[in-house]
Amino acid sequence: MEENKKNLVEVKDLEVSFFTYAGEVKAVRGISYELKPGEVMGIVGESGSGKSVSSYGLMGIIPSPGKVIGGQIIFDGQDMTKLPEKELLKIRGKDISMIFQDPMTSLNPLFTIGNQIEECLKKHTDLSKEDRQKRMVELLTLVGINQPEKRLKQYPHEFSGGMRQRVMIAMALSCDPKLLIADEPTTALDVTIQAQILELMKELKDKIHMGIVFITHDLGVVSEICDNICVMYAGTIVEQGSSDQIFYEPKHPYTWGLLASVPKIDSDGHERLVPIEGNPVDLINPPKGCPFAPRCRYCMKVCIDQAPPQCTVGEGHTAACWLPVKEAREMEG
Repeated sequence: MEENKKNLVEVKDLEVSFFTYAGEVKAVRGISYELKPGEVMGIVGESGSGKSVSSYGLMGIIPSPGKVIGGQIIFDGQDMTKLPEKELLKIRGKDISMIFQDPMTSLNPLFTIGNQIEECLKKHTDLSKEDRQKRMVELLTLVGINQPEKRLKQYPHEFSGGMRQRVMIAMALSCDPKLLIADEPTTALDVTIQAQILELMKELKDKIHMGIVFITHDLGVVSEICDNICVMYAGTIVEQGSSDQIFYEPKHPYTWGLLASVPKIDSDGHERLVPIEGNPVDLINPPKGCPFAPRCRYCMKVCIDQAPPQCTVGEGHTAACWLPVKEAREMEG
């Protein structure tokens, strides 16, 4: 019972920067969250908010010229930021797997699908060639690909975008990882296949007690699968809580904006979608105050001058905002 309470992942004050000719791009600016085995953590936010970069840190694959400049990523008791490349290679693909965002470029066009799935099995398991073949057929069947024996001999260009995405998912699940990072895994799929993939992930997390970090723009997908949600903006987590808290009791203006911009199935048909006005901040020169202040209709003077504290707004629910701080509202008058 004690084991279930132990965190699989602990991200503590993680900072990631990209050192470009234009200057230091502060892509992730001090985020923290925890994930237990068998839980699904959703990370949502607009493009450029740092969602994917934070997950690349978990895998130890932040592309150059980026690097982790602060904080810790504890996975299964080990600090991933301190491990040498040789140790990371043993963990990647086996204990931590990732479904990358673009299946069109993530598969090697020169090798068959079978070659690419088998590579991971060869590296991380002791299965015989015959058992590897059985496992590959089982994986393709699991993700809904027909005629798996035939498909294993085909090349990526012979698959549609949605089929390639399913191959990527099969590859990520091949070694029954403890942690699966899913970066927009259902983007290329139609809604029917999306539902099947989400159902598959739910079954797998229950079956092998796998933790999932689920990165997406799609709030509908988040509500379907996630236990907890981190809302990211400008490299920071602006709100964090359970799925119910984020959807039914949101406390940050950015979260309100995200929810207001989603079509509602129960609307009368005349309700206009409300866009979030303005543009994202420049992460080479991030503001000293709240990063969302220039786009926030509730902005106060303190929001521009000082970074907001992480306020506890419910059990396990926090928001980086001055609005819940009574003194800040009183000062505004």
